[in-house]
Amino acid sequence: MAPRHVTRLALVGYGRIAPKHLEVFRALGCEWTGACNRSEFGRAGAKTAGIPRVYAGISEMMRAEKPDGVVCCASFDQAEGAARELIPFGVPILMEKPPGTSPTQTRELSDLAARHKTPVQAGFNRRHYSVLRKALEEAGGRESLSSVTVDWSEDPKHLLTRFSREQVGLIVFANSLHGIDTLTWLAGSVPGAFIVGRNLGDPFRWVMAFQGLSERGVAVSFTSNWDAPGGWRLSFCSPGKRFTFAPLETCSIRERGSAGERAIEPDEDDRRFKAGFPGQARMFLKTVHDHRVPAGFDLASGLPAMDLADRLTKACLGAQ
Repeated sequence: MAPRHVTRLALVGYGRIAPKHLEVFRALGCEWTGACNRSEFGRAGAKTAGIPRVYAGISEMMRAEKPDGVVCCASFDQAEGAARELIPFGVPILMEKPPGTSPTQTRELSDLAARHKTPVQAGFNRRHYSVLRKALEEAGGRESLSSVTVDWSEDPKHLLTRFSREQVGLIVFANSLHGIDTLTWLAGSVPGAFIVGRNLGDPFRWVMAFQGLSERGVAVSFTSNWDAPGGWRLSFCSPGKRFTFAPLETCSIRERGSAGERAIEPDEDDRRFKAGFPGQARMFLKTVHDHRVPAGFDLASGLPAMDLADRLTKACLGAQ
């Protein structure tokens, strides 16, 4: 997994997901030179994780470290502010989702990145799952898909032990966005989606769904029920084949005329690290090297999902 040259990286935000980024980029031979976190606890965590210098402010870190790239793992309600401070430096950024908690914020960040010629890669690691990549290859590519279905769930009682009520109200953006983005990345945007949402009571017993035809004519369906337990599930179909991801890091194929199902095995890197992170990291190193985000992976690529997340959230809030 060694890269062609050593890349110096800086980190913004040290929370639950940051150590996953640290280990995969280190395995790729990168050097973490500095980390920024508002809290003393976060700075201590980054120091313990082996990052030599820690800072309380983004601008201070950027001026001192002059990194080749930045991985931004700021909490979802602080990510937009962190991105606004980072982008003017012109250094390539891997931006953990969500880049903003509304489509408007994300569009503004995308415009800001364009003005400063800053490559900002959207951090949707599920796009990079090795099983998803292999399944798409066997399906004949995204243009061969006829339908995409996603079942999603969240546990509001558990979320409330970690987040405030205001933050949990943004979870469609903060976490469910992964499932919605996977759907739109596979099928394309769904401008005419029929959306429903209900709030069955406290705490956040949200039930929401959308259906429609994507811009490429793919039949799509998304359902999320926060009032009942359940895992995340994705499936898509191409001529004569159905691909099922449940859990999402696995894939089974049912093919017309064959008995039973067969599995697609993940790459060893996806077994060793958090799934999707190795592929995402390699792409970001290419972004750093080329000073350009590969087509379809910039901030704007997440807007179709964020538009739907916005409509789903409003549907649930409007049904109280």
